Amino acid sequence: MRIKVTLFAAFRDIVGAKEENLEIKDGMTVQMLLDEYVRRFPPMGRFRDHIILSVNKEYGPPGKILRDGDEVSFLPPVSGG
Repeated sequence: MRIKVTLFAAFRDIVGAKEENLEIKDGMTVQMLLDEYVRRFPPMGRFRDHIILSVNKEYGPPGKILRDGDEVSFLPPVSGG
């Protein structure tokens, strides 16, 4: 099945792309996808505990099972004040 991954800010710089279209296996969760990105792009690991995950433009829990056509976004932590 195919999904789209959208990368923002520092993640775009780390991966070198704004988005990727990926073929993934059935039953893959958002967490498994994140783990794969950290394996492929180790600098993403430093953000691991603070990454904001979105599936189809809604905040997605790490255990959510991905479906064909889903759009997953990785957003870096933000600070304000």
